[in-house]
Amino acid sequence: MTPREARRRSVIECLGLEQVKQQCRDLPWENLLENVYRDFRFALRSLRKDRRCAVAAILTLALGIGSTTLIFSVIDCVLLHPFPYKNADRLASFNILLPEQIALSRFPVPAFLDFEEQNHGFEDMFGLAFLFVRHTGNHGAEQFLGGWATPNMFDVLGVKPLLGREITVADGAAASPPVFVMSYHLWTTRFNRDPKIVGTAFTLNGTPRTLVAIMPPRFRFGDCELWMPLNLDRTTFITGFGQTPNEVWAVGHLKPGVSLQTAAAKLAVIAKRQEGTFPHYFRPGYKLAIRTLTEGAVGHFKLTLFALMAAVTMLLLIACSNTANLLLARATARETEIAVRTALGASRGRLVRQLLVESSMLAAASCVAG
Repeated sequence: MTPREARRRSVIECLGLEQVKQQCRDLPWENLLENVYRDFRFALRSLRKDRRCAVAAILTLALGIGSTTLIFSVIDCVLLHPFPYKNADRLASFNILLPEQIALSRFPVPAFLDFEEQNHGFEDMFGLAFLFVRHTGNHGAEQFLGGWATPNMFDVLGVKPLLGREITVADGAAASPPVFVMSYHLWTTRFNRDPKIVGTAFTLNGTPRTLVAIMPPRFRFGDCELWMPLNLDRTTFITGFGQTPNEVWAVGHLKPGVSLQTAAAKLAVIAKRQEGTFPHYFRPGYKLAIRTLTEGAVGHFKLTLFALMAAVTMLLLIACSNTANLLLARATARETEIAVRTALGASRGRLVRQLLVESSMLAAASCVAG
């Protein structure tokens, strides 16, 4: 072909300039994705070429990210979501503070019933009495920490069983068949997560009891391995350990808007009526104090955890600062490359996007390593 004919054929095959512009305008997202994909490929080649800088940046950020994630995970589990229970922030128990610097957290069953029936600071309340449960089976006898629980405990805490059925008030009646609930920890360590044991009868403290439910992994209320439902009345006598055998740990949800001090004052009125009946508990000079379960679990470790969070946050900021300086030095060494790309028509936005893609790849790799 002559040069003129070749040019004409080329224009026909490649379309005209205006047609190509129109095609690009019709495919805005496709072009953007294609350009970003090219940026990722170029960033990968660039980082592979300068491996030492990339590895140093990734390890520096990974140290800060890993440390911060670890401490925040602890704070999230211990302070923000310490218990997997319904309205856990309002879940509280109350103690009797004696002048001898002794705190009593368990009460006789009649005193607990008075608190449950007459209080105006808690919207619901349940009791738990601790005891050692002896399991007799084919492999001999084993002893676990268990508890007599009022049947409403599982409903108040709002935790559904992992396996089996829910505990009802009828399960705590004296005429009902004896049943019990097992923790996930005991089910895993002792029975190898065998789902077939639900509905099986176990001999506990000499009494055959049917296992009706396995609780979820985080449910370890009272650090018990077994819970046995029991309806309490003023004639109930519970075996266990404490000041006297017939003692119950009282826990409940504070009413919305009711402070700890207000609820304690309301309970103190009920306790005043019990001083003559239970003088061993309500001694002269006693005080009634309420604290949330979160406060009881964390205690003085709260300040330590916040100090650790502040320390690792500073560590993350230092890591980011060091990485920024490293990338700045790398960008200085790439002045020629950026100048050439600018001369070829790259806009400032295109150059910034390329650098952001490279930083994003470093950040993603650092997150995975952290």
